[in-house]
Amino acid sequence: MKRIYYYLILLIMVGSITSCKKFLNTEPLAFAAPETNYASEGQLLQALAGVYDILGYQRSGLYADELFSKLGATTDEGFYARSSNVPLCATYTFDYTEPVIDHTWQALYTGIERANNLIYYINTPVSMDPVERNAILGEAEFMRGYYYFLLVSNYGDVPMRLDPTTTTGAATNNVTRMPSKEVYAQILKDMTDAEAKCYPATKFGYSSRVSQTTVEGILARVCLTMAGYPLQDKTKYADALKWATKVQASGIHSLNPSYSQIFINEAQDVYDTKEAMWEADFNGNDITTTLETGRLGNTNGIATSSLDTGYSYAFINATKTLYNLYGAGDLRRDWAIAPYGYGGTPLDRQFKGTLIYDRNCGKWRRSYELLLPKSKNNTGQNFPILRYSDVLLMLAEADNQVNGGPSVNAYNAINQVRRRGYGLNPNSPTVSVSVVSGLTLSNAGSGYLIPPPLTFSGGGGTGATGAVNINITSGKITGFAVLNPGAGYTTAPTVTIGTAWTAATSYSVGTQVFNGSNLYTVTIAGSSTSTAPTQTTGSSSAAITGAVFTYAGVKATITSTIATSAVGLTGLSQTQFQKAIQDERARELCFETQRRPDLIRWGIWTQTMSALSNQIITDLGTNTLKYAAIPAANAASSPKFLLYPIPASEINVNKAATQNLGY
Repeated sequence: MKRIYYYLILLIMVGSITSCKKFLNTEPLAFAAPETNYASEGQLLQALAGVYDILGYQRSGLYADELFSKLGATTDEGFYARSSNVPLCATYTFDYTEPVIDHTWQALYTGIERANNLIYYINTPVSMDPVERNAILGEAEFMRGYYYFLLVSNYGDVPMRLDPTTTTGAATNNVTRMPSKEVYAQILKDMTDAEAKCYPATKFGYSSRVSQTTVEGILARVCLTMAGYPLQDKTKYADALKWATKVQASGIHSLNPSYSQIFINEAQDVYDTKEAMWEADFNGNDITTTLETGRLGNTNGIATSSLDTGYSYAFINATKTLYNLYGAGDLRRDWAIAPYGYGGTPLDRQFKGTLIYDRNCGKWRRSYELLLPKSKNNTGQNFPILRYSDVLLMLAEADNQVNGGPSVNAYNAINQVRRRGYGLNPNSPTVSVSVVSGLTLSNAGSGYLIPPPLTFSGGGGTGATGAVNINITSGKITGFAVLNPGAGYTTAPTVTIGTAWTAATSYSVGTQVFNGSNLYTVTIAGSSTSTAPTQTTGSSSAAITGAVFTYAGVKATITSTIATSAVGLTGLSQTQFQKAIQDERARELCFETQRRPDLIRWGIWTQTMSALSNQIITDLGTNTLKYAAIPAANAASSPKFLLYPIPASEINVNKAATQNLGY
């Protein structure tokens, strides 16, 4: 249930009723004293819901869609998978008139205005629970700080407004841009004030309301940002370590044992406050009474036009750069980067080949949504703003910088995340895993009516599974994948495709079995005798084989390979550990809007995007997907793209505003 938004819906309903009666009121609503909207505890909660609502307002440019599908589309993790009609912000061809950049700016200042009002009028109710009043104030302060954090990290110096416009009047139109350092100082003030006031996460059974540890985790993110480009305030590494350590020391949070389950939970409205510390909360399917929908999984999911599966435009594809970061057996790879697309029917998975660039972002899969019927263009999937794994990686990064190399605690933090990625217990030290790392199709076979099962045997390990898909017309295997790499393999296991014929078995019509290298289809049901079918044309005799086995074609063959991956990191220098953190954050947090700001604060945005462009050109050659290199090259073409431009809507109204260099 989306509890925080119920207050907002109530506010909207009340507002609608008031609007209908406004001509009957003696005093026009527009001239009512502002404080009358904050006169009770319930009204303060309504106002707080309004502050939060900006996170998910669908046309806000934030977590409903535009942060992850347009503004965050082009990094070394992924690209906007369209060669035409592409948003300018996704191709780095925008200027200060770009609508998406304006949406984000406008939304953030709307959220700030709502927070300013709530902070200003927080003491209006004469009588209410002081703890609740303090918590509401803390959340409003934090949200104001968070909105300013998104502004300053994306736009640089920005106008800073800390009072409601109702108290300052039109003079607030002309506000000079505050130096980034001073904006960050205010962010730290707001958030540190909030940290002592907010409720602990144990107070809530949901992740849409900010808790004390959420504040601490975001403070770690803010401090790491300040420690990097452009401020380069290295003293903030110690502060980042302090805040991340407080989250860890609280004992409230832990990693979900299953990486994929985090995102299944978000699709199914299941809250896991231990891992998913803060989420932008969505709900509805365009039919339900309560609507707060986004487009997670719709604009960046696995491509399909099936409403039963869940319609997705699949605007975001992965890069081979991201794919190659994952070690053999890392389960996160094939969840974050979908190894399949959908065929002609719902849930008909067609496994991809080796191109990689044609693979969709797979983190948020609409097939897991439970609310029916599914909307074509909107979903109720929650967006993860802060996860505990992020906190652990921030702790490890800050520790490495503060101590001139990683401490035991830094290794423990990053290795917890890595172990979970390989399907292992995060808290049980494991040095390495040996897994089935790949499959090779030696013979595509012929005559298959349905995809045959794959089984793995021998090799000293357990747990490996795989799947294939076929071409219905030719009956040949056209795609295959390792679904679970298993563990403990010392030699490559034998891969068996299909079901072997066995004696004294009852077979139904349509069943397919193999004997030797031959594939047969049962055309007359019956129980098999001790005589196996061996013919290479026609059908067997029921008198001899029991069930009638009709020759279908040649049995396909697949061989496997194994590989060993180091799970527990150890013995790294400070520089090596920092690189390990950079790669681990991509593996763990890809497509969650953190990559662009990470690359910028590390001071490697331009070189990374330039290398990506060159790599795509090398990888794709004349392939139609080669257009993916153009946005990466554009992003690396000018240092101006480290910031977004101050949008036209601000420049035209605020005569004191200046523009970022290059725009």
